[in-house]
Amino acid sequence: MSNDELVNEVIDRLKEQGFLMITDDFIDQLIITLHANVTIINTMTQLAEIETQMLGSLLPTGSRQVESLKRLSKNIAEIAFNVEDVRDEQR
Repeated sequence: MSNDELVNEVIDRLKEQGFLMITDDFIDQLIITLHANVTIINTMTQLAEIETQMLGSLLPTGSRQVESLKRLSKNIAEIAFNVEDVRDEQR
């Protein structure tokens, strides 16, 4: 049995038992990526707000886009905090 096959078998058995091992490095990178996405979305939100103010009635969907971006940012931030909680419990 090759190393890959062994790893896959161990992971499959862990899944069957309700356990899933995720490396700390992966979780840390995921958290960093999620927070970076929130930062980028917040910047996009600010730009959309400015664009909406500048174009006013010429951009009828602007305020909906801003609200959508704000919700998306909030949801991603919640996911990041949940992942941080899982990481802290795992340690």
